[in-house]
Order: sequence, then structure tokens, then C-alpha cells
Amino acid sequence: MELLVIKERIDYDGSAIRSHWAYRNFGILGNSIVVFRGKCNVKIEEMVDIEDVRAQKEIKSDDMIHYIIEIFDSPNVLLASALQKLFIAKICELLSEKGVKAKREGDDIYIKDRKLSISIATVSPVSIKIHIGINVEAKGIPRDVSAIGLKEIGIKDIEAFMEKSGNTLQEEFNKVKKDSLKVRWTE
Repeated sequence: MELLVIKERIDYDGSAIRSHWAYRNFGILGNSIVVFRGKCNVKIEEMVDIEDVRAQKEIKSDDMIHYIIEIFDSPNVLLASALQKLFIAKICELLSEKGVKAKREGDDIYIKDRKLSISIATVSPVSIKIHIGINVEAKGIPRDVSAIGLKEIGIKDIEAFMEKSGNTLQEEFNKVKKDSLKVRWTE
């Protein structure tokens, strides 16, 4: 899996959840994680979670780290959801290493009952697509969401966190992939 951490800001509007986004925009062909920082404002027509569409939820933040993950192995929505939760758990472990007590509830990260992240997993005909967004600061969040950001929990070097977390997710996927290739079927 190829990792690209982008230093300049890119705003997320939901369109990056489409297949081949990393290839179209950055020339990355195949399994990838693209990490960048920017605003989040997902328009209703770009929302993938039908529950959010039905509720007319706003998905926005003034400053987030975004992870756009695309995996071309076996596009399956159950596998997509399982990998999404694995990646969220790995980010929780990384936060724990930094002394932050984080908990995973479904596919979200909470710190003291305040929401740190958003996330969605889906499939296209050719790939699994996952978006994870982590608040840098809890600003520009919908009023009905009790949110928190990385800066509020003491993580100030956002670029270093982007690099470390991107590497952590890449290593975890590569380990899962390797482990899946080294076993034989049972008879």
C-alpha cells in the first residue's frame, strides 16, 4: 500500500470517496492512503451514509486531518466496514501511546464523550473506499455535536501526527495483507 502525506491544505467535500481519486489526483495506482489537512463540508449529494442523508445531517469542520484509503482487493462492504474499524482502533492505540485515553464507539473515536472523528466505508465496483476525518480543532462543527480536537488533547505537531498515523495505518494494512497470503486453506 502506498502512503502519501500532503503538506498543503486540501478541503474535503466527500468527492474523494469515489474510486481512483488518488490515481486521478496524484498518480497513485493501486492500494493507497492519502493523508491531508483541510476543512470538511460534505454536501448532501456526496454523502454515502443513507442514515445521514435521511436525517439531513451536516458533516463539517473547519480543520481536520483526512485519510482517504482505497483498497482494490475484494470490494466487499463488510470487509470495508471491518477495515474501517481496524484503522479507527489503530488510531486509538496511537493516541493511547501519547497518553490520551481514547475509545472507539463503532467507527468513531471519542475522548471523554466528545467526538474526535468522522468516518465512512463503502465500495465501488472496483475498490473499497474509506474516509476518516480527525478534528484538529473543534471549530465549525455542527451545533448538535459535542466535539474535541487534537490540539485540545495536547497534540500540537499536526504534521508529525499525520506522518505517524499514516505510517501506522499503512503498516497495519501491509501486515494484514501479508498474513492473509501466508496461510493455506483447511481440508
